Amino acid sequence: MQNNFKILIAVLLILLGISYFVLQNDNSSHSASGNELLIPELQTQINAVDNIIISQNKKSISLSKQSGVWTILEADNFLADANKVASLLLDLRKFKLTAEKTNNPKSYAKLSLAETGENAAIRIVLKSADKQFADISIGKKAQKGQGTYVRKNSQTQTWLAAGSLDIKLDSKDWIVSTILDIDANKIKSVTFKPADSPALSINKLTPADESFLLENIPEQMQPKADADIASLATGLQKFSIESATLKPEDAIENLVVSITYQLFSGMIYRLDLFSYAQKHLLTISLENTGSGSEFDKQLENWLYVIPKFKFDALNKKLADFIENKSEQVQQDTNVENQD
Repeated sequence: MQNNFKILIAVLLILLGISYFVLQNDNSSHSASGNELLIPELQTQINAVDNIIISQNKKSISLSKQSGVWTILEADNFLADANKVASLLLDLRKFKLTAEKTNNPKSYAKLSLAETGENAAIRIVLKSADKQFADISIGKKAQKGQGTYVRKNSQTQTWLAAGSLDIKLDSKDWIVSTILDIDANKIKSVTFKPADSPALSINKLTPADESFLLENIPEQMQPKADADIASLATGLQKFSIESATLKPEDAIENLVVSITYQLFSGMIYRLDLFSYAQKHLLTISLENTGSGSEFDKQLENWLYVIPKFKFDALNKKLADFIENKSEQVQQDTNVENQD
């Protein structure tokens, strides 16, 4: 009986030892050198990446680069913000593996590295036309800001990595929000053609001219003393949008105003503004695009939704800048005409 008891104790000790080993292996935290990179290929081939797929459960963002221009599949291949793409790649390039964590798939959820569900990882795939650079999972941030849990999807091993990411899975967070930024000193002339009133035009002869001239003023009218004519040339500065869709083939109704900006380089931007279903819409047409970039040339393909404040700033009329001449000025003008 005593021998049986000793055997039972021995078996229990063995089982406890095995359990301890399994638990230690599952929650392992073996330190790495801290110099092993999550994606070493990004050190020398970061510019070769031309396709990025970011996904989590049923949400995904697909970014592609052609002729140096990034686009977003989920936004009708609209232009992606190259700065945001670059920031993502640069942040990933810095990730270093610091400690091994679990290699048990059943424990991935604890690190937000599960394949699906509320604890699903964010999966990132980096590719070029002929090579895949990375297929990784990004989990939650570790406590006390120690890093981020990650996994190379070709391996079961998970890691704590030095580095962090703030990834959005809505295409609106990736689009180019500022589509134009042309300084007023590059503008030669601007013409506003409202759908319901006379045209408004300003012009400069040379870039050295200090101010614009207001043109086509009716005979009995004069510029308002406080008219800010120069502001009419600032419409292309820091031009932001809210969203974009492919321009429809059919003509768009409810035109409010057409604005033509001619640059001293000869390039012309025509902006057509529409008001439809309480949205403020815009299309862009270009002429003399020899000096324009590939980015500029793609601007014609889209119908943009713009903020109300931008719409109001562009919706200008001649009546906003002129007033009736004073009686004395009219008399002086009549005398000059008689002479």
